[in-house]
Amino acid sequence: MKLKPIILLATCLSLSCFYGEVYKPLPGLLYTNIHFDGDFDPENNVKEDIVASGCVQHFLRLYSWGNAGAGSIAKENGIIKISYIDHHLVEFMFLYGKYCTYVHGQKN
Repeated sequence: MKLKPIILLATCLSLSCFYGEVYKPLPGLLYTNIHFDGDFDPENNVKEDIVASGCVQHFLRLYSWGNAGAGSIAKENGIIKISYIDHHLVEFMFLYGKYCTYVHGQKN
């Protein structure tokens, strides 16, 4: 009987350790809704004309679709210089998740 709590604890710890390498900061196991900074240039002199976004979604972690690549988001929206990049993650257990990248930058 004492084996069940140990197995449950080991499972939670192994999932959180694996999961932490994919997203920063570490998301929750049941529900996550976090915004976090991506890359930026500390000597940034790029004016911010436009904000464009792209998202990737998943269902049961079996099927995912979308595009959250900063380079392709910038190209599709005519951003010639990137000022900074932000991220947003929403996830409900392993059932559904959405990961978005926001690219701030200078348009043509």
